[in-house]
Amino acid sequence: MSVVLDSYPSRRPTIGNPKGLTRESREPSELLPPHVSLARYRLALGRDTIALDTVPFRAAVKDGPTGTIVSYTGAIGDRPVAIDYAVVPDSFVLHVSANVTGAPAGSALLIGLPRTLRSNEPDTLDDIRHLAVSYRLGSGDIESVAFSKLDSTEVRAETRPTQWVATRNKYFLVAYRAPAKTPFSTVQLRGGHRSDKIVNDVIAGAVLPLGADGRATFDIYAGPQDFERLQKLGSDLDQVNPYGGFLRGLVQPFAVIVMRVLLWIKRTTQLNYGWVLVLFGVIIRVALWPLQQSAMRTSLKMQRLQPELQALQKRYSDDPRKQQEAIMKVYKDHGMSPLSPLMGCLPMLLPMPILFALYFVFQNTIEFRGVPFLWLPDISLKDPFYITPVLMGLSMFATTWIGSRNMPPNPQAKMMMYMMPVMLTVFFVNLASGLNLYYAVQNIASIPQQWLLARERAKEPTPAPVVRGMPAPAQKRRT
Repeated sequence: MSVVLDSYPSRRPTIGNPKGLTRESREPSELLPPHVSLARYRLALGRDTIALDTVPFRAAVKDGPTGTIVSYTGAIGDRPVAIDYAVVPDSFVLHVSANVTGAPAGSALLIGLPRTLRSNEPDTLDDIRHLAVSYRLGSGDIESVAFSKLDSTEVRAETRPTQWVATRNKYFLVAYRAPAKTPFSTVQLRGGHRSDKIVNDVIAGAVLPLGADGRATFDIYAGPQDFERLQKLGSDLDQVNPYGGFLRGLVQPFAVIVMRVLLWIKRTTQLNYGWVLVLFGVIIRVALWPLQQSAMRTSLKMQRLQPELQALQKRYSDDPRKQQEAIMKVYKDHGMSPLSPLMGCLPMLLPMPILFALYFVFQNTIEFRGVPFLWLPDISLKDPFYITPVLMGLSMFATTWIGSRNMPPNPQAKMMMYMMPVMLTVFFVNLASGLNLYYAVQNIASIPQQWLLARERAKEPTPAPVVRGMPAPAQKRRT
């Protein structure tokens, strides 16, 4: 059974002319390679296990209450066997029903996942690296195992109840979902063939117990990793591709929030996703403006207090208790606390989890796939002209340079002002151009705030020099 996705053009490279140049195919994406089945079935009947592809079946097509039903009927000995596929229109979903008349107690349907998925992307190797098997346990935990992590000589078995199991690549998946009351009892995984250390197939399957009446039902979803579509299907299928690896607990909530906001902006404005990212970057900066303004002013206060604090530390260097009391008094006199430096830094770090979440979102979000914007042919891929990473680096330098004006000389800070934009430009150069676009917009949108801070800092009086380890106010009283 083949799966053709008409609304998702294939972008895999094809030979474009006799000179051997390649171009992207614009044919519909095919989810499965030739000779790879959407599902392979075996029946465990008592001590016997029968592969259903060895059993003759008759096919019939009929109309059902929700759409077309394709029915296959056959027999194993004197036991009639039927498998029905009910097509749910415009959903990429098949309802599957298996019925084995007279099946003994303890019988089960063994369902084999596709050994691999066909790549429909321009970077085939990157798509292969994303191949994985994911499954959701009845407890709600979601496991994801990359093809490359599976050994061809060892079977990995999950015997806890499992609600769904899926084979996925970067943008598409085939998932089997069991009813909540009769989950899969076992999931088995084993690595496939390796070619030059590349693993592009596995042997994986799930065991679905037959009921007392010999029946079992489950759903097949074969289609895109569309966030909203998978959310509507429920069962946490939208998390089939968990973000963040070992940091998933931190990244996944941010990634879900970011996706919902981006999709809401898209629906509300009907703008291109490139403009959605631009608008999102500006919105984040505006939303964080009050917090960051407060943080910057706290930083200014700490800057004014430094000479006095340093003098106290030197004066009471041999008496830590008095030193602590004196420092606490200075903080109290200025309406601050020892936590003020930390609280001043936190708002400035808030955009980082969003940027980190976007990094993972861009890796697998099909909504961005193939979206052009201005000079960018695809915001999900790197900028072929390297304009966005350079713009990101320049905007970061401009933000830092403006924000550091009228600050006391600091050789280390000056070095970082030059090094960080260069380092991040090199790091971001091969990442998604949409991610570079968002980060550049973030930097540009923060320039007015940095400029206002620099002006505010320029109006501050220069701290008086400290003599003999005493704070400026004390010196003034002595003179």
